[in-house]
Amino acid sequence: MKTKKSLKELKEIIQREKDFIGIKPYSHNIISLVLLQISQKYNKEEANKCIDEFELFKHGWKKEKSEVRDL
Repeated sequence: MKTKKSLKELKEIIQREKDFIGIKPYSHNIISLVLLQISQKYNKEEANKCIDEFELFKHGWKKEKSEVRDL
């Protein structure tokens, strides 16, 4: 049975993996997949907040531009 993780649980995964970037072979990929999940489940702004919160820009992640919608 597949359960969806909460934002808090997804952030915990990023926190756990970020110290192993460049050490464990898949940490970078795991963080990228978690950011993608956050972006899809919540929005790009929330994923961008995580990049700031966990200082992932120091490891090469870049924020995505938010979509501008015409009203």
